[in-house]
Amino acid sequence: MMRILSNSFKILILLSLFIPCPGYTQESKDKLVQRFEHALPKFAGEFFGTPVPMGNYYFAKRAVVSFNASWRGTPKNEDELEDLVWQELLFSYEAFKRNIEAASSEVDQEIEKMLKADKVDFNWKEDKEEYRDWLKERLRIAPEAFRNQIEHLVKLEKLRKQVIESIEPEVQEKEAYQKFLDEVNTLSVELLQFVDLKEAKEFYQEITKAFTKGVLGELIWRDLALSYEALKRRIEVEDSEIDKVISNLLRNDKVKFNWKKDKESYQAWVKEKIGASEEIFRKHIAYFVSIDELIRKIAKGQEPAISDEYQKIIEKSKNIPAAYKKFIKTYRVPVDKLLRFNSFKKAEEFYKKIKREPGIWEERKRKDPKSFKRPGFVALDFLVNLWGFKREDAYKMLELNPGDFYPPSPIYRDYAIFKILDIRRAERSKFEQRKDYYFSRVKVIKRYEGYKKWVKELKDKANIKVYDTK
Repeated sequence: MMRILSNSFKILILLSLFIPCPGYTQESKDKLVQRFEHALPKFAGEFFGTPVPMGNYYFAKRAVVSFNASWRGTPKNEDELEDLVWQELLFSYEAFKRNIEAASSEVDQEIEKMLKADKVDFNWKEDKEEYRDWLKERLRIAPEAFRNQIEHLVKLEKLRKQVIESIEPEVQEKEAYQKFLDEVNTLSVELLQFVDLKEAKEFYQEITKAFTKGVLGELIWRDLALSYEALKRRIEVEDSEIDKVISNLLRNDKVKFNWKKDKESYQAWVKEKIGASEEIFRKHIAYFVSIDELIRKIAKGQEPAISDEYQKIIEKSKNIPAAYKKFIKTYRVPVDKLLRFNSFKKAEEFYKKIKREPGIWEERKRKDPKSFKRPGFVALDFLVNLWGFKREDAYKMLELNPGDFYPPSPIYRDYAIFKILDIRRAERSKFEQRKDYYFSRVKVIKRYEGYKKWVKELKDKANIKVYDTK
């Protein structure tokens, strides 16, 4: 039994050598060997059948908690932290086996990077006291221990690079071409999320019904009535909300200038696109903002619904254009206090220019705008990997036209219905021009996948066992 323990102590000392311990000289390590021959040390666990000392465990734990690193993520809970600590220990052991060392200059370089990122105003090599105080304040660690931690990180980064560079995957042209398609095919959508698939399907059936004639006219009339109600109810809006709507309109029109700074370009755009002065355009947008604010308040029950008296005006006038003419006389309101145009035809033209559209989709968006999302005009690769679009859905959307709807499909969370806004399809000739680039892109991805596989296999072979140290 004593012989077995003695061998375990020697393994302990071996592990202590591959993870730097603050203040340990070779002489002090030799003394530790002698002391541990007669004392039972504490172990945190084992891998490859080799016990891991508590000191090494806490060293690795501090490294994980204190520093970000490219070979691991950020732990979100205690279980993830524990897993990353043991991965750190295992990597350190592997680096030791491979004789990976960190040159003093490499350690200095990493320290310089950290200090530069923190924008310090002292020379850490010369101003020892300031350097010590900085470490104490930022990390609560002594310079010697900090250097050991950085040395440890440098070794593990070199291990990661060594493993990745050792992987030489085969890349086929069809894989490179698929990557090209994923990164060049571009799509802009607006999506509405649902938790319940049945509800999503029912809503999709509603929005895909054909519009009936006169729907835009109904929207124009209702907005006129709502602008009058917003005036009576003193619905107020912030300038920032008006600016937001204008910014969205400009972005949808793909303008390149900053409208708040480049006044001349903005005025030219308003004149050419809208056919009005900047002042009148902003006033109309302000009315829309107040109308939509009232719509949201009614939907939330914060304001009562408007009465049916406005519908009776249409009935008396026989049609909406005729009722539109009578509105001002009926309610005796100054024209500049309402969302009203010189003629019903002018109103239709304005609505089409700013794309204020009728329909169930737009009505729901006016009531609950926060439930609608726009990922942007982005590559399919972005939609698949960051938004969780199914690849086959993304490519089917690419076959549609702007304004079309795509049926309920899974995304990263729950389900969504999609409205196609804009599309840019990849051209095969562009791939031929950048073929080498996409071959290298796929190679990098495959190397990273190979690295993740190596990590998993290393952990499996290590057979990590964590002891109960409480």
